[in-house]
Amino acid sequence: MPLRVYLDSSDYSVLSDPDKAEREVPGVLATLRRLKDAGAVEFFFSAAHLTEMAPVQPDYADAALRRGSMLVALCGGNCLVHHETLFRAEVSAALGLSSILYDPTDRTGKWFPEGAAEMSPVTEADQLRSIKSTIDDVIPNATRAQRRQAQRLLTKGGKLRPAFRDALQRGAVEGDLTEILAVYPMRPVDARVLARYVAGTATAAEATAAFESSLRDPRWMMQWFDRHHDKLTPFVSWARGPAAQLTDKVREMARLVESMRANPLLTEETLSSMYGPAKWEERQTTLLLGITNKLAGSLKPGATLDIALIERHCPGISTAIRSMHAAWRSITFDSPRNPKESDFVDALHAAYAPYVDVFRADSFMAPHVAKQVARFGTTVAPKLSLLPEILRQRGASA
Repeated sequence: MPLRVYLDSSDYSVLSDPDKAEREVPGVLATLRRLKDAGAVEFFFSAAHLTEMAPVQPDYADAALRRGSMLVALCGGNCLVHHETLFRAEVSAALGLSSILYDPTDRTGKWFPEGAAEMSPVTEADQLRSIKSTIDDVIPNATRAQRRQAQRLLTKGGKLRPAFRDALQRGAVEGDLTEILAVYPMRPVDARVLARYVAGTATAAEATAAFESSLRDPRWMMQWFDRHHDKLTPFVSWARGPAAQLTDKVREMARLVESMRANPLLTEETLSSMYGPAKWEERQTTLLLGITNKLAGSLKPGATLDIALIERHCPGISTAIRSMHAAWRSITFDSPRNPKESDFVDALHAAYAPYVDVFRADSFMAPHVAKQVARFGTTVAPKLSLLPEILRQRGASA
């Protein structure tokens, strides 16, 4: 059976830059490709990779496209399910709602959560709401009666009027797709299917399949993010929002600790009693219990899980939370620095470590992740240059 390998986002950056790869990790890409072609290893990507790879400035577009192409070259359609899907599956198992050992691998590139289709306007109700919004924009000072009259010109009985549907259908064939493409990461050919659905000439299933087809193409995702990185569209908020929110919370905690350190009335002993290793471990467990049981309650009202059940059935959640929390302490006390949004994404990467044989993490996160996944037999590689030898030690050969 081939070894499952999960690379760090930075690895795709290095390997997709020929000069940098030759300078920093000579021969590594050739070795990885040889092992892949021999069936000795399989590479997997996740939503966390795409979030980090997406360009945030126009100058980074070419590099992002190269990273996306390298990811496809190594992984193909091999991915690990979205962390929301993974966490729900783990908690379901802990609650006894499922008895099958969960396998988070997907061979069709479905890195997005089950509800991703809800991000696209695949229901006529969405189009009707858009019509109402347009009417409000065009005649903002209209009376309620005038708005109703305008809406009646376009709809009847909650459905689009035939004449208006015909106009949409013509647009679906010949029209400008700029607006759809600005909001949703869809290839033009797939966006056309969505427009045809709105016009009534394609089914909801076809429109949903078209949307998901675009999502399954990492190279297209990089192109779309390049064009729309500066717009707070629903998709960008969905993809990047959690990291920003949690990072803000970490920054608040860091500011609190710093202010306490500056307080002359608080001694190091007092600070240690509040934030020392033992107390930090206690807070870590409390955080893990809180997050997991919030999800458990949403799946089975009133249900709670103890820490033993969580550690047994929820390795992804446990590894993510414990690795991230340990890293927080490091950047707050051991080597103080401001938290970055990438710290949270590192935790999402860590959630997959229990499910692969070899996991790549940067030198900062590697020891935190390694401590959590030793019991699963996962080897954590702290440097890309060490990966070929680690794979050899794990039995991979071409």
